[in-house]
Amino acid sequence: MLIDFSFSNYRSFRDEQSFSMTRDKRFSEGVFANQSTIAAVYGPNASGKSNCLKALWAMAIMVRTSYSQGGARTNIPRDSFLLSDGGKPEDSSFFAEFIAEDSQRYRYWFCFNDEVILHEELSLYKLIGDRTSSHPTRLFSRDKGGINFGNAFRGPRSQIRKTIELRPNALVLSAAAAAGIACTQSAFDFFMKGIAYCDAQGYRDEQPHILGEFNRKTSFAKELALLIRYADFGIVDVRSAPVSIDKTVMNDLKTQIGERLGADPDKLDRLLAFGQASELQFEHAGAETTVAFDERNESQGTIAALSFFSLALRQLARPTVTLIDEIDTSLHPSLVEEFIALFTDPATNPHGSQLVFTTHDASLINVSGSAGRLIDPDQVWLVEKNKDGASELYPVTDLKVRKEENVGRNYLNGVYGAVPKPEFHSVFARIIGEGGAE
Repeated sequence: MLIDFSFSNYRSFRDEQSFSMTRDKRFSEGVFANQSTIAAVYGPNASGKSNCLKALWAMAIMVRTSYSQGGARTNIPRDSFLLSDGGKPEDSSFFAEFIAEDSQRYRYWFCFNDEVILHEELSLYKLIGDRTSSHPTRLFSRDKGGINFGNAFRGPRSQIRKTIELRPNALVLSAAAAAGIACTQSAFDFFMKGIAYCDAQGYRDEQPHILGEFNRKTSFAKELALLIRYADFGIVDVRSAPVSIDKTVMNDLKTQIGERLGADPDKLDRLLAFGQASELQFEHAGAETTVAFDERNESQGTIAALSFFSLALRQLARPTVTLIDEIDTSLHPSLVEEFIALFTDPATNPHGSQLVFTTHDASLINVSGSAGRLIDPDQVWLVEKNKDGASELYPVTDLKVRKEENVGRNYLNGVYGAVPKPEFHSVFARIIGEGGAE
């Protein structure tokens, strides 16, 4: 579970930005009263909303790959802010405080440039009975002078020191995971297994996983088919089926392979049958009959919904953090609400998994009063660019919103900023009035 996240010098963000999933006591109640399970990020196009999510994903990717990929002289891949005045780019940094699957709370941060990791530190708050210590215990810290290990670190210290001497561009946390050091494994797994990034427009990326589940006839596939049936798409079943290939084409292929390789015809038949492609089929019910549609003839809305249902089933089955960019681009508004609600209800989210998403859909927060809110004011974040072209991230609660305030209406009316500039309409009208573009 993510508690806090900070970063600096990443893509459109120049200065340090702070993001938190900790609830504001004025708005929170129920099972998830301390740590939020959802957060919505709003802002105009090109403001940096996507970069906010990508920053956490970039941190996760660095932890996963900084030791396993590249060599001693490989530059560290980073997307730094490019609009600063000349000179050498500033260092970049990432910080995260989180609760890992071992139920312990960790704090981890690192600072780096294009060539080396400059600083890095991992601490944990130990569990004492059913309470968490109020003071962090350092596992390791690192700076230009080398690595310092705390008493809680258990593992081959000399091996890690030697590794980092040879690979100053690699993170200690990544190297420790490669060495199989147990005391840091849960922190590593938070980034390795606990965070997922999804571009809502790339929903088809989920299809290979879905098809594999249906090919194996798993319980996951049965659950997914059940959800589609109850989602009111007019679909009574989903299954995988062999792709139909023209018999003449198949016979010609067998002949060519047999002639060139001298393959035994019986073995060739079994080989081609084993490697036969499959596809999803969606069975629709009519008044008197049912018809199966393949993916090419199925509604894109159905395919998108199936992808999001699959994502939800996977991510809610264990503690995770799911990042979705532009969640409203591929789903009907009612399904977007249903998807978000899965993360707010303890019955569908027993592990406290979290969803952080960007959106333009103000209807999700266009609610007056405190009753019936899907997203509370303390779960809304805004992004806009300043006069220097740098993005800035801030929570709506910084603007002293009232508990029953209609955040969506005020957002659209520009009360909080982070909306397209109204001058655009005037400029467009002037262009048209002058005869339009020629």
